[in-house]
Formats: sequence, C-alpha cells, structure tokens
Amino acid sequence: MCRKGKYSVEQKLAILSEASHCTTQEVARKYGIHNRTITTWRRLYTYQGIDGLRSVHYNRSYSKKLKLSLVKKYQTSNDSLELFAIKHGLKSKNLLARWIIQYNESKLKAYTPRKRDSIMPGRRTTFEERLSIIEELIKHDINYNWAVDKYHVSYQQVYSWYQKYRKSGNDPQSLRDRRGKAKPQDDWTEIDQLRAQNRLLKAQLLRKEMEEAYAKKVMEIRNREVDNSTNNKQSKS
Repeated sequence: MCRKGKYSVEQKLAILSEASHCTTQEVARKYGIHNRTITTWRRLYTYQGIDGLRSVHYNRSYSKKLKLSLVKKYQTSNDSLELFAIKHGLKSKNLLARWIIQYNESKLKAYTPRKRDSIMPGRRTTFEERLSIIEELIKHDINYNWAVDKYHVSYQQVYSWYQKYRKSGNDPQSLRDRRGKAKPQDDWTEIDQLRAQNRLLKAQLLRKEMEEAYAKKVMEIRNREVDNSTNNKQSKS
C-alpha cells in the first residue's frame, strides 16, 4: 500500500523555513502540529537532506545484521533515541525502539516486505526495459506504484530489480535476467557498462538538481514573505 503523508515535502520545507525566523512553538500552533514534529523534520533535513522529508512509499527491508549493529551502537551512544535513529538513516525512533525490544526478548529477525496483491501481473522484460524502468524510477522518487502503473509490471518485479541494483553497488549488470536471451555478458563491453552507468547516474543527478532547485525556490519565497512582513511593520511604525 502506498503511504501518503499529511504534509508534502514542499509544505515541510516551508514550515521549517518559517520556524527559522520564529519560535518553534509559534509555528507549531499556527499549523496545528506538535513542537516535536518540527524538531523531527529539522533533524531529518539536517542529517538526511530533502529525502529525509519525503514520505516513504514502501516498506523498507532491513537485515538482521544491520538491526543488531544499530542496537549495539546505540547502547554506547550519547545521542537520544530519535537523533541516533535519524543519524543512521531511519525515519523515526519507533523502528529502532522496536528492534531494541526484540533484541532484549531475543526475537530480532530480518524483515522482508509482504508480497502485495497487485492487479498488474508480472511479465517478461528485456535488460534494456529493466534499465529504463530503474532509470525512471530513480527520477520519480523510487515510487514503485508509479512504475507499476507506467510500465505494466508487477510491484514485486520493480522492487526486486531496484534492490538488486542497490545491493550490487549500483551496477547496471545486476538488472540482467540470467534466464533470458539478453546480450551475453561476454559481449557486454566496457563502453556498454559506462553508458548504462552514465544513464543511471544522470537520473540520480537530475533528481538531486530538481530537489535542490525546488528547495531553493521555497526558501526564496519564504524569505520574501519575511522581508515584506518586516517592511510593512516598519512602514506602519
């Protein structure tokens, strides 16, 4: 199921910008949210960038090794539970807190997302199709549901392709279907590899540039609003 956050990235950025000019309490009252929510957004933006403010569209998979590592590191850390979690790439403290409880009860296990019943069945794809799908997936904020609707493949296919790509260290060849009749790996030249890597790298850079440009625009708008408000107060006085 696709999760939809109550506030968009743009709204969160605007609220954080406003909170940098006023007290957190004032801004929280204005938007009817808790002070801690703004504090959490600020930490996410500080340590994870604009991606930290995005609502997650899917359930992420964490290995048992990673869970154990974070739980043990937290035991020797001076950070608060939330700050530690965010510094280590988690969206909130809740997940880490659950892992700590499971660790103490000797029930800590790896998590694999449940299979989703998709109205779109899986289909055979070529290596070039998978490369294009992952390229566009990156540009669209890793939104699996968008890719399913766009390319008429199953959720599990897209999820599996992207996870293989990431676990391989962003190697395009990880998208090969060894059972298919794709171009033999022996014929996959260094130029082919570089071209594929370049396509996916451009997609990542484009996404980053768009995010930075939008964030800059939001900040400019908020700064102008603050300047106009200050000028109006001065003219009235």
